[in-house]
Amino acid sequence: MPARAAKKSSTPSKSAPKQKGQRYEYTELGKVSVTSSDTHHVYGVIVDATFPYKTNNEKFICSLKIVDASLNGKEFASVVIYAKRFENLPIVHRLGDIIRLHRASLRMYKGHRQFNVSTHWNGSWALFSTDSKTATGATPNAEAPFAFSGNRSTFEKHE
Repeated sequence: MPARAAKKSSTPSKSAPKQKGQRYEYTELGKVSVTSSDTHHVYGVIVDATFPYKTNNEKFICSLKIVDASLNGKEFASVVIYAKRFENLPIVHRLGDIIRLHRASLRMYKGHRQFNVSTHWNGSWALFSTDSKTATGATPNAEAPFAFSGNRSTFEKHE
C-alpha cells in the first residue's frame, strides 16, 4: 500500500503516458528542459512573492519563487507573471501555498530557472491553499483553487 500512495503523490513527468481525456502533462521544476522552446505545465510551492505592480501603461507584473522536490534545498525557480490588468495577477496570501502554471516558457536568469507566464498570451495560473481555512474563512476544497486567472479553472483527476 505505501508504494501506491507514493506513486499517487508524485508529479507525472513528460515521459509519463497520457491518460484518456488528460489535457496537461506536468513536469517537475528541476526536470524541465532549459533548451526546449515548448511551453510547460508545472506545480510549485511558493516560498517568496511580490505584490503585483505596474511596470508601464500596458503591463503589470508579479514575481514569485517556487520550489518542488526535484530541486535541492537551496535551489528555487523564479516565476514572472505578466498581465494587462492588475486583476489578472495572483495575490499570494500565504507562503507555502501551491501554484499551478499552464503554458509557461522557461529561460535561465541569474543561474536560476525562470518561468514566464503571459496571461494575455494564453498562459494561466491557479493558486491552491495549504491552510485549513482560506482568506474568506471558508474551508477550502482541496481540489479547487482559491484564485485563478481567466474565467474558469479546471482540475483533472490525475492532478
